[in-house]
Amino acid sequence: MLIENSFEVAADPDEVYRFLQDAHNVAACFPGAELTEDLGDDSYQGRVKIKVGPVTAAYQGVAKVVERDAVARTAVLLADGKDTRGSGTAKAKATMRVTPAGDGANVVLATDLTISGKLAQFGRGIMADVSGRMVGELAARVRERIEQGAPADVETAEPAPAAPPPPVSKPRAEAPPMKASELVRFVLAGMLERWAARLRAPRPVR
Repeated sequence: MLIENSFEVAADPDEVYRFLQDAHNVAACFPGAELTEDLGDDSYQGRVKIKVGPVTAAYQGVAKVVERDAVARTAVLLADGKDTRGSGTAKAKATMRVTPAGDGANVVLATDLTISGKLAQFGRGIMADVSGRMVGELAARVRERIEQGAPADVETAEPAPAAPPPPVSKPRAEAPPMKASELVRFVLAGMLERWAARLRAPRPVR
């Protein structure tokens, strides 16, 4: 059965295409999906849980990107999985196309799904409704991550304590200027001391 879904994102088409080319981004946004191992060469192992009414099926398998065109913004994915709790299987070929839409981008998903087991009892109408709901949740998460962006985990560093200011050396106390009267007394005292010394000196005997 072929199921088509589409949604719009208020972002540049190239940015949306690059985001959806990362399998980790898609797995993080797709409800019930989990990426368990990167096998390399655009192949991934994972599991997905699908609930249709009272019936829940969990599939585990491998998905591989088999076509990719960055210019046309298209990609083709093949997925093959088995029900981990039953004998059912699921195979899908999903084609994605991203085109400009006004100031944003339009994402079209066309999925050719072949399913067996307990989910096979539901017709195309019910499966299309379930697919639409899941793609709606995918679209909401993609918009949230692309349009709003995840807040960066920025650690707010505490400001380093300011270095203590260098010690300020106190200016040496300068001797107060000598007054003129004190200078005169100092000079006179020196002259009198020298004159007294001469008087005390013994005179030579002739």
